[in-house]
Amino acid sequence: MGKEVNLSIILPSRIYLQEKVSSVIIPAVRADIDILPDRAPSVFALDFGLLQILNEKGGVKDSYFVHSGMAQVADNECKVMVQGIAPASEMPPHIVKKKLEEAQTEQMKLFYQMILDYQRGVRRRYLRTLQLYSKKLKQRTGLKKFVFGAFSKKETSQTKSTDKEK
Repeated sequence: MGKEVNLSIILPSRIYLQEKVSSVIIPAVRADIDILPDRAPSVFALDFGLLQILNEKGGVKDSYFVHSGMAQVADNECKVMVQGIAPASEMPPHIVKKKLEEAQTEQMKLFYQMILDYQRGVRRRYLRTLQLYSKKLKQRTGLKKFVFGAFSKKETSQTKSTDKEK
């Protein structure tokens, strides 16, 4: 085997998994990202989604459903820090439906709904993660308008004229 990526999956309370892998696909907020050896250093916000560990031939070796978080890649190391994780092989639909019904928080309901969606063949970007974050940020800071990936306290004359044209 050639170069490998040292993958660490970390939960708030413990290290869940550490192993050398050929590559790993992580569910970043904007798109799924394939982490290969010698990748440029990067940091990604993770959405609810499916993390896949690939073998040398590109086939799926292991799959895990993850509950949002962050991934840091540097020097052939990929550290995935997530709030929750569930092996895909241990989540049959009847158990997921039961867990969805029993879920207490909105985030856990979203997590189990995401698993059901994957099992049904539906793939969405769970931008709710971003929507919740932006809503809280607006409330805390008083920011009003989302412009090109950043919030702005005041509108420029250019954005005002564009809004009037719409």
